[in-house]
Amino acid sequence: MPMHRERIGRIAIAAVLATTLSGCGSPEAFTSPGKYDLYTCEDIERQIIGIRARQTELEQVMGRASQGAGGDFVNAIAYRGEYAQGRGDLAELAKAKSDKQCAVDSKFSSGRAVF
Repeated sequence: MPMHRERIGRIAIAAVLATTLSGCGSPEAFTSPGKYDLYTCEDIERQIIGIRARQTELEQVMGRASQGAGGDFVNAIAYRGEYAQGRGDLAELAKAKSDKQCAVDSKFSSGRAVF
């Protein structure tokens, strides 16, 4: 009887892990289209900087966690969802930046959007 419960527990953990990881390949699944449409170019740039900084932090924490026992499981539960959300947000921000024709970093640009 204990072997049966142990096996069910392992299957349950595997199912949770598979469900958690299934969306990691598609960042768009974690973001609403048009989420940043009302942002100004300055707001978009500020969001991009903040999300990139958080992505870097998450990469570092996930790297440290993966070195320990059960680290991949911890990453899947604690960090990968937020990491995938950030990737989706960055993709949506890039689209909003392009749609608004925000100026790229250049000493010759005014930093203003053309509407």
